Amino acid sequence: MLKFEIVSSRTVEGGDNEKKFVAYMMQVRQDVGMLDPDPANVERRYTHFLDLYNGLKKEYPILLNNIAFPRKMVMGNFEPNLISTRCSAFESLLNLIASESRLRDAPATISFFQDIELKEAKRLLDEGKFDQALSVLESSFKLLNKVYTDRSRVVLSVLCRIVACAGSSGGALAGPVERWAQLALRRYEAVSDSDLLIIYIPLLHTCISIWETLGRDKSKLIEELNGLRKRGMKVDSVPSLMDAVDDLNPTI
Repeated sequence: MLKFEIVSSRTVEGGDNEKKFVAYMMQVRQDVGMLDPDPANVERRYTHFLDLYNGLKKEYPILLNNIAFPRKMVMGNFEPNLISTRCSAFESLLNLIASESRLRDAPATISFFQDIELKEAKRLLDEGKFDQALSVLESSFKLLNKVYTDRSRVVLSVLCRIVACAGSSGGALAGPVERWAQLALRRYEAVSDSDLLIIYIPLLHTCISIWETLGRDKSKLIEELNGLRKRGMKVDSVPSLMDAVDDLNPTI
């Protein structure tokens, strides 16, 4: 059972040209018979929840009829009573999403759960901070894998980003990311979606490079590529894994 809870809040002093704001710690659990021993915890701001609510309200107005969302305030945003009221409203919205698959799969919801971490990871990658980017992507995977199925597009995409992060690091992260590469390959075993198979081919190429760096036997990966070639798929001169994932998610 998917469960959301706002477990804490904190006031964050704004940086350059930014006012201070309240960050809400959202905990995501999969409670199956007992309390999830390894929940995902991420912070979001009021504006993130507001964008989520407005996006869902526009697409599914009837489903959100019973959700009373707190309006934006000019003053008093740091009052404990207001923060408590907002926490309750956020939980009501999130747990409605947990109970309704149409809301979980809506673009506004996917953006809410993935865009902040992925944008931060891309910034770190652009700066060459591969280890920090990997940490952010791992946190993103933990969250998304609670909310979505193992072979959903969003989960497979972030898995491939993790593998691509290692591939972009010049081998520096090949060891720590091997388990992620193995997981991504296993998750793809039952995937037939043509869009996701486009990512699968760059994934195989990246894994072959990682296996070479680690001195692993890459024959099965090469055999898999050859099998896709025989099926008429383009397996040579393909985009990098990160570029392929970016093409699949152009709005991020």
